[in-house]
Amino acid sequence: MGHTQVWDIDEEPLLRHFCLKEECAEVIKWFKDASYERPEDFRERLNLAKSLRELSNNRIKESAVQEGMMLALGSLHCLDFNKGQSTLQTEEQKNEVVEATVPLLSNLSLVFLKRNDAHNCVRAANLGLTLADRLKEKPASLQAKLLYRRGLGRSQAKDFSDALKDFVESARLLPEDREIRRTLDECKARAKEQNDRSDDTWRGAMSDSPKVKVPLTDRFLITLRRWLRATKRRARQAVAKNAETFLTIGIISLAPLCACVFGLLLKLLQRP
Repeated sequence: MGHTQVWDIDEEPLLRHFCLKEECAEVIKWFKDASYERPEDFRERLNLAKSLRELSNNRIKESAVQEGMMLALGSLHCLDFNKGQSTLQTEEQKNEVVEATVPLLSNLSLVFLKRNDAHNCVRAANLGLTLADRLKEKPASLQAKLLYRRGLGRSQAKDFSDALKDFVESARLLPEDREIRRTLDECKARAKEQNDRSDDTWRGAMSDSPKVKVPLTDRFLITLRRWLRATKRRARQAVAKNAETFLTIGIISLAPLCACVFGLLLKLLQRP
């Protein structure tokens, strides 16, 4: 018995990337209640998506985050072409969709960030960076913005180590951007602070009493011993790396002393 494959003409793959089924239905209802209608014509649909994106930008700048989010999701709804529609599109049309979707995802990452939704902020930036790789021309400013916002999302989730990588790459793409540089410096300090605390935070976590507080004196001695071990290790590495140099310096330094001792021995032996 054969099987029939049924395509959902309203499957909304992009929208459901960020919304649950019920939330997706809410967005579509809001879209219709706001007197918007998703056109069937490709060009009209793309133009509406761009128009909604611009409106979303304006509302976000005015601090109307909720409305800005709904407008951005409505724009995403317009760019949600199902499999059948995508199959019929030309390569040029597919590229146009990607070109319209990437900046929209950058906007969405900012919206999610303002709503303290770090998870979706990172997901939006990730998807934007993935789609940006498909573009023939990859604007450095847009890639840097996506990396920067993903870094902010990761920072919001206290993942300073990965956030630092994003900020470094973003600063590499836009070296003159002061805001990126400032955030990079702040993230470096946060990442260092987090790493410095990690040993004390997790020490004893697998024991029966992980919450026992270590006395300040003991913590100081532990830190001191750790520093001494690290210093010895670095010294050994330096000696091993520069063994020939140290040997040469030693020979040059000891040569005059050896000559004096040898001369003194000769004088002693020459005495009657």
